[in-house]
Amino acid sequence: MSSSITQYGNSALSLMMAASVAKLTAQQQVTTYQSSTGIIGSSYADLGSSRATVLDLTPKISQVQSWQSNISNAQTTLSVTATALNQLVSQATALSASLLGVAGTATTSQVAAVSSAAQSTLESMKTVLNTSDGTNYVFAGTDVTTSPVKGETSLSTSTLAQQIASSVQSLSSSSADDVFAQITSLAASNDSSVSVFSPALSVSASQAASQQRSVISGSDSTTSLGIVATQSSVTSSASTTSTGSPIRDLMRDLMAASAMKGMSSETPGYSDLAKKIYTSLSTTISQLTEQQGAVGGTQNSLTAQSTLLKGVNTMLLTQLGNARDADMATVATVANRVQESLTVSYTLISQMQKMSLADYL
Repeated sequence: MSSSITQYGNSALSLMMAASVAKLTAQQQVTTYQSSTGIIGSSYADLGSSRATVLDLTPKISQVQSWQSNISNAQTTLSVTATALNQLVSQATALSASLLGVAGTATTSQVAAVSSAAQSTLESMKTVLNTSDGTNYVFAGTDVTTSPVKGETSLSTSTLAQQIASSVQSLSSSSADDVFAQITSLAASNDSSVSVFSPALSVSASQAASQQRSVISGSDSTTSLGIVATQSSVTSSASTTSTGSPIRDLMRDLMAASAMKGMSSETPGYSDLAKKIYTSLSTTISQLTEQQGAVGGTQNSLTAQSTLLKGVNTMLLTQLGNARDADMATVATVANRVQESLTVSYTLISQMQKMSLADYL
């Protein structure tokens, strides 16, 4: 009889204590999670009445942060593009200054020096046009994985350079206009055997402009990004002696200047051609500077958009925090209380294991 009572008593108390410890352990796991993450629960089900708010805010925050990431990547590309355009402007300005010095009276050695400098600049121009932001070619438009200037050959030894040199060498006292028209036609050519540009960029200036990349920077907001190597100027109209693209024009003028080696002011037609190239460069510099300005304007616009998105993101995160974040003071209080209760429970269990039938009576 006594044995039956003892077994019954121990069994009932054990079940009661086990249930109490299980409940307290579950509460301890919740408070531990809340303490380490600052969040009420690990699942939407744990959020109670705040569940709907959290479900609504979470995708909005992800979308805003995606736009912020797009803008950050775009700013990197634009910064690299601006630096490259500055190099092109510097190259055009240097050639312009050199030609100004030899457009009038010039010796063979003086022209040769300008020709040599133009050839050196032409060789570095390919590197500038094939500039990458680390992931994409910045002047390639939407065809970001293909280098704008194709092949391994230097621009100074390309088929285009050779054909322009041939035209320049045919110069006569009355043919400066014809020669300049010929080299302009060659530089504007999209024939694969002549063009130095990739197939995607060997198109008209207007078609090239339509290949500008774009970035999604907000709800229903898309921003055109960068400059395509063969596109037209932003606002200025090309001169009647232009390929339509300031970058193509600069390449043509460098190739023409590099082909003048051996000439002097005594060479028939030389002064007229030198002056035409110089005049062309003035327009080219202006157009390249405008492209720089357009890139800078896009950077400013995206900076303003980024600031706006930062504010929106902060507001949404605050709302999410109000709906999802745990009150850490309350969590600490509950955690202490649960720990104390567990300590008491384990103490009781330990003492129960030592109790005899007399202790129950």
